Amino acid sequence: MLDSPQSLDEQAASWMMRLHDGNLSERERLQFEQWKAQDPHHAAAIERLQGFVGRLQALRPQHAPVHAALDAALVKRRRNPAGRVVLGLMLALPLALLLRSYPPSYLLADQRTAPAEWQRIDLDDGSQLILSGNSAVDLTFNPQQRQVKLLRGEILVQVAHDATRPFIVVTEDGQMRALGTRFTVKREAPGTLLTMLESKVAAQDANHHPAVEVSAGEQARITAQAVTRLGHVDTRATNDAWQYHQLVVQDRPLPEVLDELARQYGGHLQFDREQLADLRVSAVLPLDEPRRALQLISDAFPVRVRSFSPLWLKIEREK
Repeated sequence: MLDSPQSLDEQAASWMMRLHDGNLSERERLQFEQWKAQDPHHAAAIERLQGFVGRLQALRPQHAPVHAALDAALVKRRRNPAGRVVLGLMLALPLALLLRSYPPSYLLADQRTAPAEWQRIDLDDGSQLILSGNSAVDLTFNPQQRQVKLLRGEILVQVAHDATRPFIVVTEDGQMRALGTRFTVKREAPGTLLTMLESKVAAQDANHHPAVEVSAGEQARITAQAVTRLGHVDTRATNDAWQYHQLVVQDRPLPEVLDELARQYGGHLQFDREQLADLRVSAVLPLDEPRRALQLISDAFPVRVRSFSPLWLKIEREK
């Protein structure tokens, strides 16, 4: 039986880090070779990770740690300042924190974005994906199906018509089969948030209860147990927010807003949820400039932003 992709990626990353740290005994090296020989997928996963290591080391005059090299999969750092910031953070972080923040499933995703980086992907069938910052997807396109698996973050989907192949977006919570053209999908805790901009989607939870049709202007939350309609949204405002990389909030608790900004910040954003819970925010904030967004919040609310390093910020309530 084949390992699941996530399990396989985690095993490959574990072997790579032990190899580069020099902690393998001869017996363990033999076990590693046996593991590679068990299945072609094992060797292929190791080769992908070695490719990431090699590319990063080629960019740096000194010998790069494998922990940083694995993070090279955060994509296109040479062109993206946000990516370079994340790389700097990874060089300073312990391995356990690295793997919690950027697990192998994210590092080895087919497409991914760094924090505060948006990316448009034109698919072979004429469909289009836009990935918001700090997002990742796996793509499966073949003669039978078109599938996008959202691993983390948020995507906007524009579906091209194909009567012979359904277009499906999958998360751990369930799946969404496109019956029309345009919608967004966001991984949250808990659940998956579906926002319909045009036409409709048949949404089904992971326990395979009957599908629920969600139409243009509606929003729904998908969990493993159920699909729940949440009400209506302003589709024009949602489209504008995606076009200009904005966070549009109406009377939301400040900690929830900081959660959104933390996902786009390339470092550690620290705050006390209980201390800030009573502050409500209605604003339009630039998601691709999280530091400026935080400054706008500090200008409007009794909070201050303390910087302990370029990659560690603390939001505190003013006394």
